[in-house]
Amino acid sequence: MGLAAPISSFASGACVNPDFKAQTVSAVKTSAPQKHDVSDTPASKESNPPSVPLIAGQADELKTAAENFKTRYPKTKVLAYRLTPLAGIFEATVGKEVIYFDKTARFVFSGRLLDMDRGEDLTDKRLKDLRRIAFDSLPLDKAVKTVYGNGKRKLAVFTDVDCPFSRKLGTTLESLKDVTVYTFLFPLESIHPEARGKSDAVWCAKDPSKALSSALKGEPMLKAIADNPVCPSPVNDVLALAKQHGIGGTPTLINEAGDRTAGALPLDKLEAFINVPVQGN
Repeated sequence: MGLAAPISSFASGACVNPDFKAQTVSAVKTSAPQKHDVSDTPASKESNPPSVPLIAGQADELKTAAENFKTRYPKTKVLAYRLTPLAGIFEATVGKEVIYFDKTARFVFSGRLLDMDRGEDLTDKRLKDLRRIAFDSLPLDKAVKTVYGNGKRKLAVFTDVDCPFSRKLGTTLESLKDVTVYTFLFPLESIHPEARGKSDAVWCAKDPSKALSSALKGEPMLKAIADNPVCPSPVNDVLALAKQHGIGGTPTLINEAGDRTAGALPLDKLEAFINVPVQGN
């Protein structure tokens, strides 16, 4: 059975900060073995997902595997340990990523865990849960607000004005109807050194939404404003926000359901992403 392409942290068609370091297997820090009491850690107390119900003996097996992992890698901060549908293989949550390991914790690996019978990417499903961001928690007062139509739907976008994929998405956004787009100015200075000045200029413009549209079209920015913004901009706060949520590329999109994806989505996929229902509604 074929599998749909996963929505990953960085889809094709995104600008990625080379300084961004996602938590992966490389984050597992080895050192001399050290004993830890797994029962005292928050990670040991997370309930197992409903799709992998605990049966007799599995709770002890999970506890043993977690203890072995902690003993081998005491400096690695694990948020949760979980069973997987694959016998003898366990999952550890490290930051916003997941890694897998065997019961002895000697073998640790990252990658996609695929259920071919069901056509499911189990890793992608888990990552979506880990990376979900409550839309109402976003500091929307630090974003450029653009309203299309009645603005009933909502979308947040982290954008680098010099990223070609952000520019491509910007063009697509203008084709939307009845949506309010909150754009967080997120310059990737290591690859686009002028993006910071342009972001400040957009924020300080008389009409930030119009200035953003111009910047994304590659129209010349007023150099005097770019070099000497006339108001305090929230860019530093946005950079901190992105780091907090493990966002390292543009464009990164967040819908009202809290799901996130990356890349210059075509209009049909963008509409589908925006229309994902909010849980509980």
